[in-house]
Amino acid sequence: MNKTRLKKQSAILLGVLWICIALNFFLLPHSIASAGVGSIGYLVETGWQINRHLIVWTINLMMLALTYFLLERHIFFNTLFGSLSFPILLALLPEMMLIRFYGFSLVFGSFFFSLGIYSLYRINASNGGVTIPPLILEKYYHIHKAKGVFLTNLIIIVLNLLIFSWKEAFISALSIYLIAFFMRCLLKLEKKQVEEISRMTSELNNKNSSSVE
Repeated sequence: MNKTRLKKQSAILLGVLWICIALNFFLLPHSIASAGVGSIGYLVETGWQINRHLIVWTINLMMLALTYFLLERHIFFNTLFGSLSFPILLALLPEMMLIRFYGFSLVFGSFFFSLGIYSLYRINASNGGVTIPPLILEKYYHIHKAKGVFLTNLIIIVLNLLIFSWKEAFISALSIYLIAFFMRCLLKLEKKQVEEISRMTSELNNKNSSSVE
């Protein structure tokens, strides 16, 4: 395995780890099933007693098929690694409540979840599940990834309403909104950094050109 591939896989694992931390340390200990295939697994297990990890594997395999046929091959291979590692890390990472205050857990969990998705998207990777449809929506319908994340997680709001109540559905919607909000902030920050680097490079080139003249 060359250094470039090892670096890429390490970056994918880090992104997946952020998502697992968000779920197992902040959101799920407070029964906040807000976003991602991990939350879908939790809701289905709670409502219909089907093992959550089986649900995660099933959805990830279905999304991998969509990735193979609808997205580029390098995205498929990056997603393959993320999809296989996500259920494993989710199962290995213990579910524990780091912060007892509900509001802080909601905000921190939503932030770390968005950080994980952002980290994966910026290297054209994914942890599978409901992070795949936003990539497809952006490619074919030019829908921004942050908005795509919100739209594809609407199913989780419906599941919360069916299994729990309107209160849980509202909290789920709030968390999904926060995830989309944090993603927009991270994407804007990245864009600003790229523009700043481009500006500095342009100024440096102009300075060098002036020196040569």
